[in-house]
Amino acid sequence: MGIDFQLHRASVDIAKGFRQFQKADSALAKDNIDSTVRHLNKGLDYFATAQDHVDKAEDDAYSKAGQEIDKGNKELQKSIDAYADGNTDRALSQYENAMDNYDKALELID
Repeated sequence: MGIDFQLHRASVDIAKGFRQFQKADSALAKDNIDSTVRHLNKGLDYFATAQDHVDKAEDDAYSKAGQEIDKGNKELQKSIDAYADGNTDRALSQYENAMDNYDKALELID
């Protein structure tokens, strides 16, 4: 679904979880134990869902990083081939493209 989308969903679920904890606190102040437990459980459920979204965002980041590494590897191979053909300018350009792809991959998983 996308890294940013998953992180946004996690943030929303965390906010909902905190709101449930606030409601639990209010219910506890009124000695309403059943309502307190219900709100605490809802809050914990929201935090579990938030963790799922964070896990999915992490998976998306690693997948995207793998794609960038693949692109970098292909550019590096093109650079090697261009150098072997004696075209050093093209080899340098493709080498720089490969390094850019590797940098993007590192940024995703850093």
